[in-house]
Amino acid sequence: MKPADLPRLQLQPDTLIAAPSVISYIEQPAGTLHHYGQAHAFIAGVDNVRVIGSGSLVTDEGIYVHGLSTGNYAENIRLQLDKYEAVPDGGEIEGEHVLIWGGDNFGHWIVTYMLRATLLWHRTELLSKSILLWNGVPKRFVEWLKRMGLSRFRYAPDGVRCERLWIPSVVCYRGHYEDRTPFIRPQAMHLLRRLILQDLELPHPVRERIYISRAKSKWRRFTNEDEVARLLAVHSIKRVFMGELSLERQLDLVSRAELIVVHAGGDSTITMFAPADCRIVELSIPQFTGTFASRCWAHVLGQPFYRVNGKPVGAHGRLPIDCDSTMDLEALIQCINSL
Repeated sequence: MKPADLPRLQLQPDTLIAAPSVISYIEQPAGTLHHYGQAHAFIAGVDNVRVIGSGSLVTDEGIYVHGLSTGNYAENIRLQLDKYEAVPDGGEIEGEHVLIWGGDNFGHWIVTYMLRATLLWHRTELLSKSILLWNGVPKRFVEWLKRMGLSRFRYAPDGVRCERLWIPSVVCYRGHYEDRTPFIRPQAMHLLRRLILQDLELPHPVRERIYISRAKSKWRRFTNEDEVARLLAVHSIKRVFMGELSLERQLDLVSRAELIVVHAGGDSTITMFAPADCRIVELSIPQFTGTFASRCWAHVLGQPFYRVNGKPVGAHGRLPIDCDSTMDLEALIQCINSL
């Protein structure tokens, strides 16, 4: 049977950390009120289970999907599972492991996998167990887990069967069992900042003004990238390509930033590690309405947030938001001049 057609099962928490609730933030400087759900946070234990896709779990009785993805609503779950005609066989591993898993998208690496890892500090005995990761996770992503203090990793292919698996829930997601409300766990954000930044949270006398470019990415690029870079350079905002920098250099730049200009989406997740007084300018398109990543982090941390939209041009990825765009230079310069 196709995984998408398997009966849907509900994980039973072994440790309940937080039940869903409602939290609100006023976005500065706009003064707009934004509502979030407080994420359902728990750790569950499951025996004899296969891990597929972004971290769904298949047993002989059915499939666990809710609480394991950044998109818990039906459309996204179907999108994740429809690529499978059958449950893949990735072999078997014995013993106990902790599910973190992962993918090759850096934004999801932070939002889905690193944030869920913070729940292990609520069950410290699990910190000594081996972390289960998908064998396609880029090694540079794993360096972030090491900086958190995690050191034992087991890499496995899609469809691996585990004898015993501990599952910390995903704590930043859209849709709590069908609706599309964004759910977050601010406590997980603050803990992740503490684990990653360490002494970099101390005040810095020299601050940075950076533009995180996507010019070398497959999509969400600007057709007028050169004009954008020149305009920002006039205001002492230097262009950087995070994928070319070491973890230490990325954190050095972001932790000292007084201004970050960044594309909406996966690249903007790194603003979580910027100072609370850092101004965030997110470059987007009108149909990109999400409040995750830089906008969400700004609400929680109190960072001043600004969004400038461009005009979409064509589509390159599987999602409507995976398109290039032409940035509105006049709107961008007005925003920069207002800071």
